[in-house]
Order: sequence, then structure tokens, then C-alpha cells
Amino acid sequence: MKRFLSLSWIVILLMSCSEGSYKEPALLSKGLKIMIQTDFEGVTGVVNFDEIYPGHEHFDRNCRILTNEVNAAIEGAVAAGASEIVVRDGHAGNINVNPVLLDKRAKLIRGRVPGNPTTMVLGIDSTYDALLFIGAHSRAGEQKGVLSHTMSLDVLDFRINGKPLFEAAYNSLYAGQFGVPVVFLAGDDAACREAIDNFGNIDTVVTKYAFGRTCAMNKSPEIVYDLIREGVKSALLDLNKGCIFRIEPPYKMEVLVKEGIGQKFVTHTSDTLEVVMEKFWENL
Repeated sequence: MKRFLSLSWIVILLMSCSEGSYKEPALLSKGLKIMIQTDFEGVTGVVNFDEIYPGHEHFDRNCRILTNEVNAAIEGAVAAGASEIVVRDGHAGNINVNPVLLDKRAKLIRGRVPGNPTTMVLGIDSTYDALLFIGAHSRAGEQKGVLSHTMSLDVLDFRINGKPLFEAAYNSLYAGQFGVPVVFLAGDDAACREAIDNFGNIDTVVTKYAFGRTCAMNKSPEIVYDLIREGVKSALLDLNKGCIFRIEPPYKMEVLVKEGIGQKFVTHTSDTLEVVMEKFWENL
């Protein structure tokens, strides 16, 4: 039975990301509208949770590296014909991208709306031509992924319809409702593997190679910036490589979370994705 379900999942994912499944991109004469969703754990040089929160001596330095990775993505996007670029700061309090250093051709969404389960891709809708990820990390339970987790360190496992999802897949699933394809991801090697597993042959950039959850071999930031710039340009010049990530409803959410010295398992099923997303966040 498990073998049958696994084969079914492969078929579903291949269908959801097959050629011809996505909408026509905007004409380059008008320009592409894209969202760049940022996280922090996948940025090169970052290996500890403490150093990506205010108060740590390396926080400001790491914010500059994060912002420079985003700027490289913006440069690549503009070179590919993007004319409207929205950056969504998606980590923690959503105030990590430095607005002073950010490329002036982009708009920046900072902060969060309490209780909104779509916070990491806040504002995305059918007017967007593509979704890109900077600073991505692997899912909860992945021991050889830098700072791996899913939304919260209390989450031990998270699945929808039996499929484990990392944060980029979770957010791409919401974007997929509007026909917006995920086309690019930069992060550690574990995050890039999960991107390929979920989205197929999209463009990815490995920023570092994990030895464990708090140890990695990191690429030079300057090298990473160059790779991101070229990777984003390549991705947006060939949107057919992108994936509109979908899972057929009803959506059955399953999450295992820490509770005190123990654990609790929560499940909820709905035909509406936002409902199961809300139930997920309620239990973090």
C-alpha cells in the first residue's frame, strides 16, 4: 500500500510541474512581475541560529550578506526583463533585509500581519509571473541540513496529504493557487536537493554544503552573488523550467510538535488550503 501511495505521489507531482501547466508570462516589453521571498538560514556564512537574530555580534554583517544576495537576484531579474520586483522579507520578525542597501529597483515588504498564515509570501497573487527564494533551508527532521526546521523549532514533522514539505514548498503551494510558478532557489545543498525533489529541474544555487545542522563549508559571498545573478537571469529567461506547485484537495495536514517534555500530533483536513495553513500555525 505504501509503495502504491509513493508511486501515486510521483505521478501527481510530475503532473503538477509538467510543461504547459503554467500561464503565459508577461511580454518582456511590459516586463515581468516577480516576488523574491527571503529567509536567512540558507545564506552563505550562516551556521548558527543565534547569529541571525538582533543582538548577536554578527547579525548586521549577516544582514548585509543577505541583502547582497537579494540584490544579486534583482540584478539578474532586471537583466532578464523584470520591471516590477517585490522582495518579501520572510524570516522571524521580517526585518532582516537592509532597506538602505537594497537595490532601489525593488519594493520591500517588511513586518507581519498577526494571524496571517501566508505571511512568508504575503501579497502574492495572480499578477505575479514568478516566485524566487533566497536563503532557503531544508525541512524539519533533516539532520544534514543547515539550521533545518519548518516554521518553528518545535515542529518535528510536517506533511500535507502524506508528503513532507519544506518551507519553500509550503509557500509555493499557496502561490500555486494563483498559477505562479517557482523558478529559482538559493540555499544550502540540502535545500537545493529538496527544491529539485519538489519542483523538478528549476535553477538552484548552492550557497554552502552542510556537515550537520550547525556546520557547513561556505562559498565566498562574492562567488555566491555571481551565481545568484546568473541563475536568476537564466531562470526568468526560461519560465518553462518553472513549476506551479500543486497538491490536489482535500488537504490533510499532519504536524508533530514538541509540547513540554513530550510531543503532540495534530491533523486537520479541509478542501481549502488556507484553512489547513491556519490550523498549522495555531499549533506552533
